[in-house]
Amino acid sequence: MDNTRDSYVAGAFYPDNYDELKSDIKSYMNIEKPDLKYKRLIGAIVPHAGYMYSGKTAGYAYSMIKDVKKRNFLIIGPNHSGYPQYPAIYPDGYWNTPLGYAKVNSDIANKILLKSNIIKSDKEAHMIEHSIEVQLPFLQYIFNNDFTFTPIIMGYQDASVARNVADTISTMEEKPFLLISSDLNHYNEYNKNNELDDITINDIESLRITHYYEDRIKYGTSACGYGAIAILMMITRELKGKIVLLNHSNSGDTGTDRKRVVGYAAMIAYI
Repeated sequence: MDNTRDSYVAGAFYPDNYDELKSDIKSYMNIEKPDLKYKRLIGAIVPHAGYMYSGKTAGYAYSMIKDVKKRNFLIIGPNHSGYPQYPAIYPDGYWNTPLGYAKVNSDIANKILLKSNIIKSDKEAHMIEHSIEVQLPFLQYIFNNDFTFTPIIMGYQDASVARNVADTISTMEEKPFLLISSDLNHYNEYNKNNELDDITINDIESLRITHYYEDRIKYGTSACGYGAIAILMMITRELKGKIVLLNHSNSGDTGTDRKRVVGYAAMIAYI
C-alpha cells in the first residue's frame, strides 16, 4: 500500500507473527476490568516497552479504552532521539503492523497543524521511533482496525511546549481520545525506582503541573514522555476531570534484573 510506514519494532518490542501477537494481547487483556464510574473518558497513559515487560500493565488501560465510542486517537509520545526538538506530527497515510494497516486521521492532523505554531509535519522523524507504534497492535486487536489515529512525538518537552500543544487540542470542537505513550522512571534499583514512580504517579493524580515539573529536578524523576503526560494533565485539569492509577509495575517484575529497572503505569483520565 502506498504512503505507508512499515513497522520499526515488530519482532523486537512485540511479535512479528500475526497469531502470536494476537494471542499475547489477548492474554494481556484477560484481566478484571477496573470498576470506575465516569461520564466520559478523556485519555490514558500507557507504557511503551517490550510487551513481555509492560504488556500486562498496558492491558489495564486498554480494558477501559475498548469502551471508547469515538474511535479517533491522538497518540502523543516522546521522541527518544531528541531530534527534531519540535513536536512532529505524521500527517497522513497508514502504519503497518502484523495486525494490518492503521489509518492516520489526516483531518485531525491538518486541524492541529493549522492551529499550532510549533507542531510541524515530519514523517521522517517518526521512522525510527517506537513510542507510537507499540500502541497500535492493542488498538487493532480491540477495534479490528476500525479506528483512526494521529501521532505526535515530542523532542523538547518543557512546560511551555506542553502548554502550546494542550492549548491547541483544547480549541478543537471534537477532541480525539488522548493516548499518552510513556514509561515512568528509568534505570534505578527496584525499590528506588518504585519510590520515584510513586512520586511521579502522585504528581500526575494531583494534576499539579508546576510541582510535577519541579520534581523532575528535585528528585531526578525520568519519565521519558513527561511532556506528553503534562499535556493530558493540563487538559484534564481544564475539564475538571481526574486521572487515576489502574496498574503499576516495573521491568524487574517480569525480568531477572532488579538493579536497573524501568517503571510502567496504566492511568486513565475521565470526567
